[in-house]
Amino acid sequence: MSIYKPYPQANLIREWDKLIKLKKEEVIELYEQWKVIKVENDEIHRKQSEEKYQNLNEIVDFLKTKGIDVHKYKTKGFFKDKNGYQAWFKKNVYDVISNKYPYFSTSIPTAHMTKVTVDGIELYNNQSPTNIVELYDRIVWQYKSKKREIEKVDKLLIASIKYAAEHEIEIEDLSHKDIIAMVDEFAKNKYLEENVPEGTEIYLKHACYECSTYIMGEHRCSCGNRRISIEVEGNIIEGYYHYPEAY
Repeated sequence: MSIYKPYPQANLIREWDKLIKLKKEEVIELYEQWKVIKVENDEIHRKQSEEKYQNLNEIVDFLKTKGIDVHKYKTKGFFKDKNGYQAWFKKNVYDVISNKYPYFSTSIPTAHMTKVTVDGIELYNNQSPTNIVELYDRIVWQYKSKKREIEKVDKLLIASIKYAAEHEIEIEDLSHKDIIAMVDEFAKNKYLEENVPEGTEIYLKHACYECSTYIMGEHRCSCGNRRISIEVEGNIIEGYYHYPEAY
C-alpha cells in the first residue's frame, strides 16, 4: 500500500462530462486540496529519498571497509569519475532497496491538449499543461456557447419548416442545413420585394462622394461612380434589415 496520498477525483481531468456538472467553487476547492496534498507528498518523497540513499550508503561504506568498491568508473584524461554501480551490486543491492521505495509522481493532475465529446458537443483543450480550474473555465464556456448555438439552430429549423409550409416551399429530402438556407434565401428576397421594391430610392450616406442615392434594381449609384448591392441580414425569427454595400 502506497504511503503517498492520492489526489481525490483526479479522474475529472479526463472525464469532462462529470467536470462540467460541478460548480466553479467546487472545482476551486478541489484544486486547493490538491495543492495541499502535493506539499505533503513532496515531503514524503524527500524523506523516502533520504532514507533510501542512507541505507545504500551504509552498505557501500561497510563494503568499502572490507576493501570492496561497488562503483564503476570511466576515465577522463588523468582522472576517473564514478559511473554507476557494478552489475552485481546493482542487481543484488541497489535494485532490491529501490523496490522498497517505488517511484511516485507527486505532480498535481493536469490536462493536456486533447478533444472530448460531451452530449454530442466537441470540447477542446488547446493548452498543455492545464490545471483543473483553467480546464473547467475553458470547457464550460465552450459547452454553454455551443449548446446555445445548437438550440438556436434547432429553433431556426422549426421556424424554417413552418415558414416553408406557409409559403409552399419544397423542402422534401433536404438536409436540415439546406432547409434553413433555402428558406432564408426565399425570406430575404420576399423582404426586399416588400420593403424596397425596384424603383425605390435608397440613401447612400457615405457610399459615394459624387452622389448620395441609389435606385433599387440598378447596378450603380445615381451618378454611376460606384457599384451598389443591397445586403440583407437577420433571420426569420428575429427579422431582417438591409443596407447598401458599395464596391
